[in-house]
Amino acid sequence: MKPGQSELRWAYVLFALLAIDSFQVVLLVPRPTAYLVLLPLLMVQVLAIWLAQRLIRVVRGHRLLQESYAQELDFARQVMESVEHGLTVLDSSGRFVYVNRAYAALLGLPAAQIVGRSPFDFTVPDDHTYLTQARDVRREGRSNTYRTRLRRADGSEVEVQITGTPRLHQGRMVGNFAAIVPVSQPDPH
Repeated sequence: MKPGQSELRWAYVLFALLAIDSFQVVLLVPRPTAYLVLLPLLMVQVLAIWLAQRLIRVVRGHRLLQESYAQELDFARQVMESVEHGLTVLDSSGRFVYVNRAYAALLGLPAAQIVGRSPFDFTVPDDHTYLTQARDVRREGRSNTYRTRLRRADGSEVEVQITGTPRLHQGRMVGNFAAIVPVSQPDPH
């Protein structure tokens, strides 16, 4: 069920109940008194109609916003997946939350086996100091570029150039983005 549909159905039920009550008042209450009782009910019905129209606008606006957000997210994902070099997104604890297909192929692993892990898991241990220094620079809010070697799933190494940028949300650092470009081609076996 789409967001707001349940609320909209309840609004229609409420309006129908108010209409039924109005007709009952007209039919059951003596004429001069009926108009005194009916007037507040009519005011409530007018208010219900006004609220129903506002609710419909809110639901439509929410639906349009959701569709727009989904389109933008799909567009961004298509762009990230279409580039030939690796793209990664890390959270504030330094764990992958997203890797594109190019990065996964560079490591020789499916993306699902990379997400949730740390770049240290794939960097040659001798190069961990470069990774630590780069992470410290990003924590200061600056971008940087450096070279390092990654260990692929088959045990081979590939030299890459990594450009990392802090990932900010409302002025607070929540992780980082990185573009990974092979400097040497990975060994095909």
